[in-house]
Amino acid sequence: MLRISFLTRQRTDAVELARSLHSAKLALFLTIEAHTEIELRDDAIVDTPLIHLSGMTKALLYRQVEEHAQAVLGDRLVRTWAEAVTSLDPASTEQLFRLVRPV
Repeated sequence: MLRISFLTRQRTDAVELARSLHSAKLALFLTIEAHTEIELRDDAIVDTPLIHLSGMTKALLYRQVEEHAQAVLGDRLVRTWAEAVTSLDPASTEQLFRLVRPV
């Protein structure tokens, strides 16, 4: 299982992607959070507000989920990454493997 993350500039883009991922049964347990990316420029720090959408998917679906997100948002998708989930409660694990579309 993977926790997959997407960064967008607008909340509306994150919500659009969340709806699409949910409808396609590619991700569950979706959450949205406000984030600030910082960039160091000389002695200054430049803040860039971003929206972080994350959810759970099956490990074998990562490429498919990434391609789906790119198709939905195009250049409005700032960044995508995934992290391995090594432990998840049994009920959530069962739900994830039952509801997420097989490859």
